[in-house]
Amino acid sequence: MPAPAAEAARDRHSDRPPPPVVAAEPAKTAAPPPPADAPPTPQFAQAEARLRGAGWPGLADILAQRVAQSRRKMKLSEEEAARACVELIEELPTMPDARQLLESMPKATIELVRSVRERGVAKSDAESMAEYLLQARASLAMDNPGPFDENCSHVIGRDWADIDYRDEGMTWQKQQAIYAPMGVAHFKDVANLQRFFRIESQAPYFRKLYRLQGSAP
Repeated sequence: MPAPAAEAARDRHSDRPPPPVVAAEPAKTAAPPPPADAPPTPQFAQAEARLRGAGWPGLADILAQRVAQSRRKMKLSEEEAARACVELIEELPTMPDARQLLESMPKATIELVRSVRERGVAKSDAESMAEYLLQARASLAMDNPGPFDENCSHVIGRDWADIDYRDEGMTWQKQQAIYAPMGVAHFKDVANLQRFFRIESQAPYFRKLYRLQGSAP
């Protein structure tokens, strides 16, 4: 039976148009500044070329699209995208589960790697979440898996305050108030991610959007 709270949150990833914004979005938590002795972030064009040269042109394409997009949600500045390029080049070689995930969920993989360098997620937790997402994708048996990568990338590796809800007519405080009582404190480890998907996969919108044939692990 669908969880009532999940039913109340059914519009968060819905394919229906979002409701109008009724209040200004609260200020988002900024990423911590780099260490004082850190090398300067290269220009995006230079960093993008390095990422392509490292063998990940698809990831470079995704970051370039996020820089160029007009919508505010998940948009990156050139500096943010350049930093992400460097992080992917330096971290992916030591993250085998993330490298496996990027074959089917490249957008979520980018955010997992960024979470290690920018949001205080332990690399071991990021790898465990990558492994879980692979299991979830298989276990859910989605006939329409296309939106799953995009939607997971919005939350993976984040505290509630880090989730970008701009232009969706909702706030992280409202969503946290729905899910925290059900045990979803954040999206920075497997235990919380598993609780979230077990709740969310019961919601009618989730089953309809992804056309589920299975269930969350």
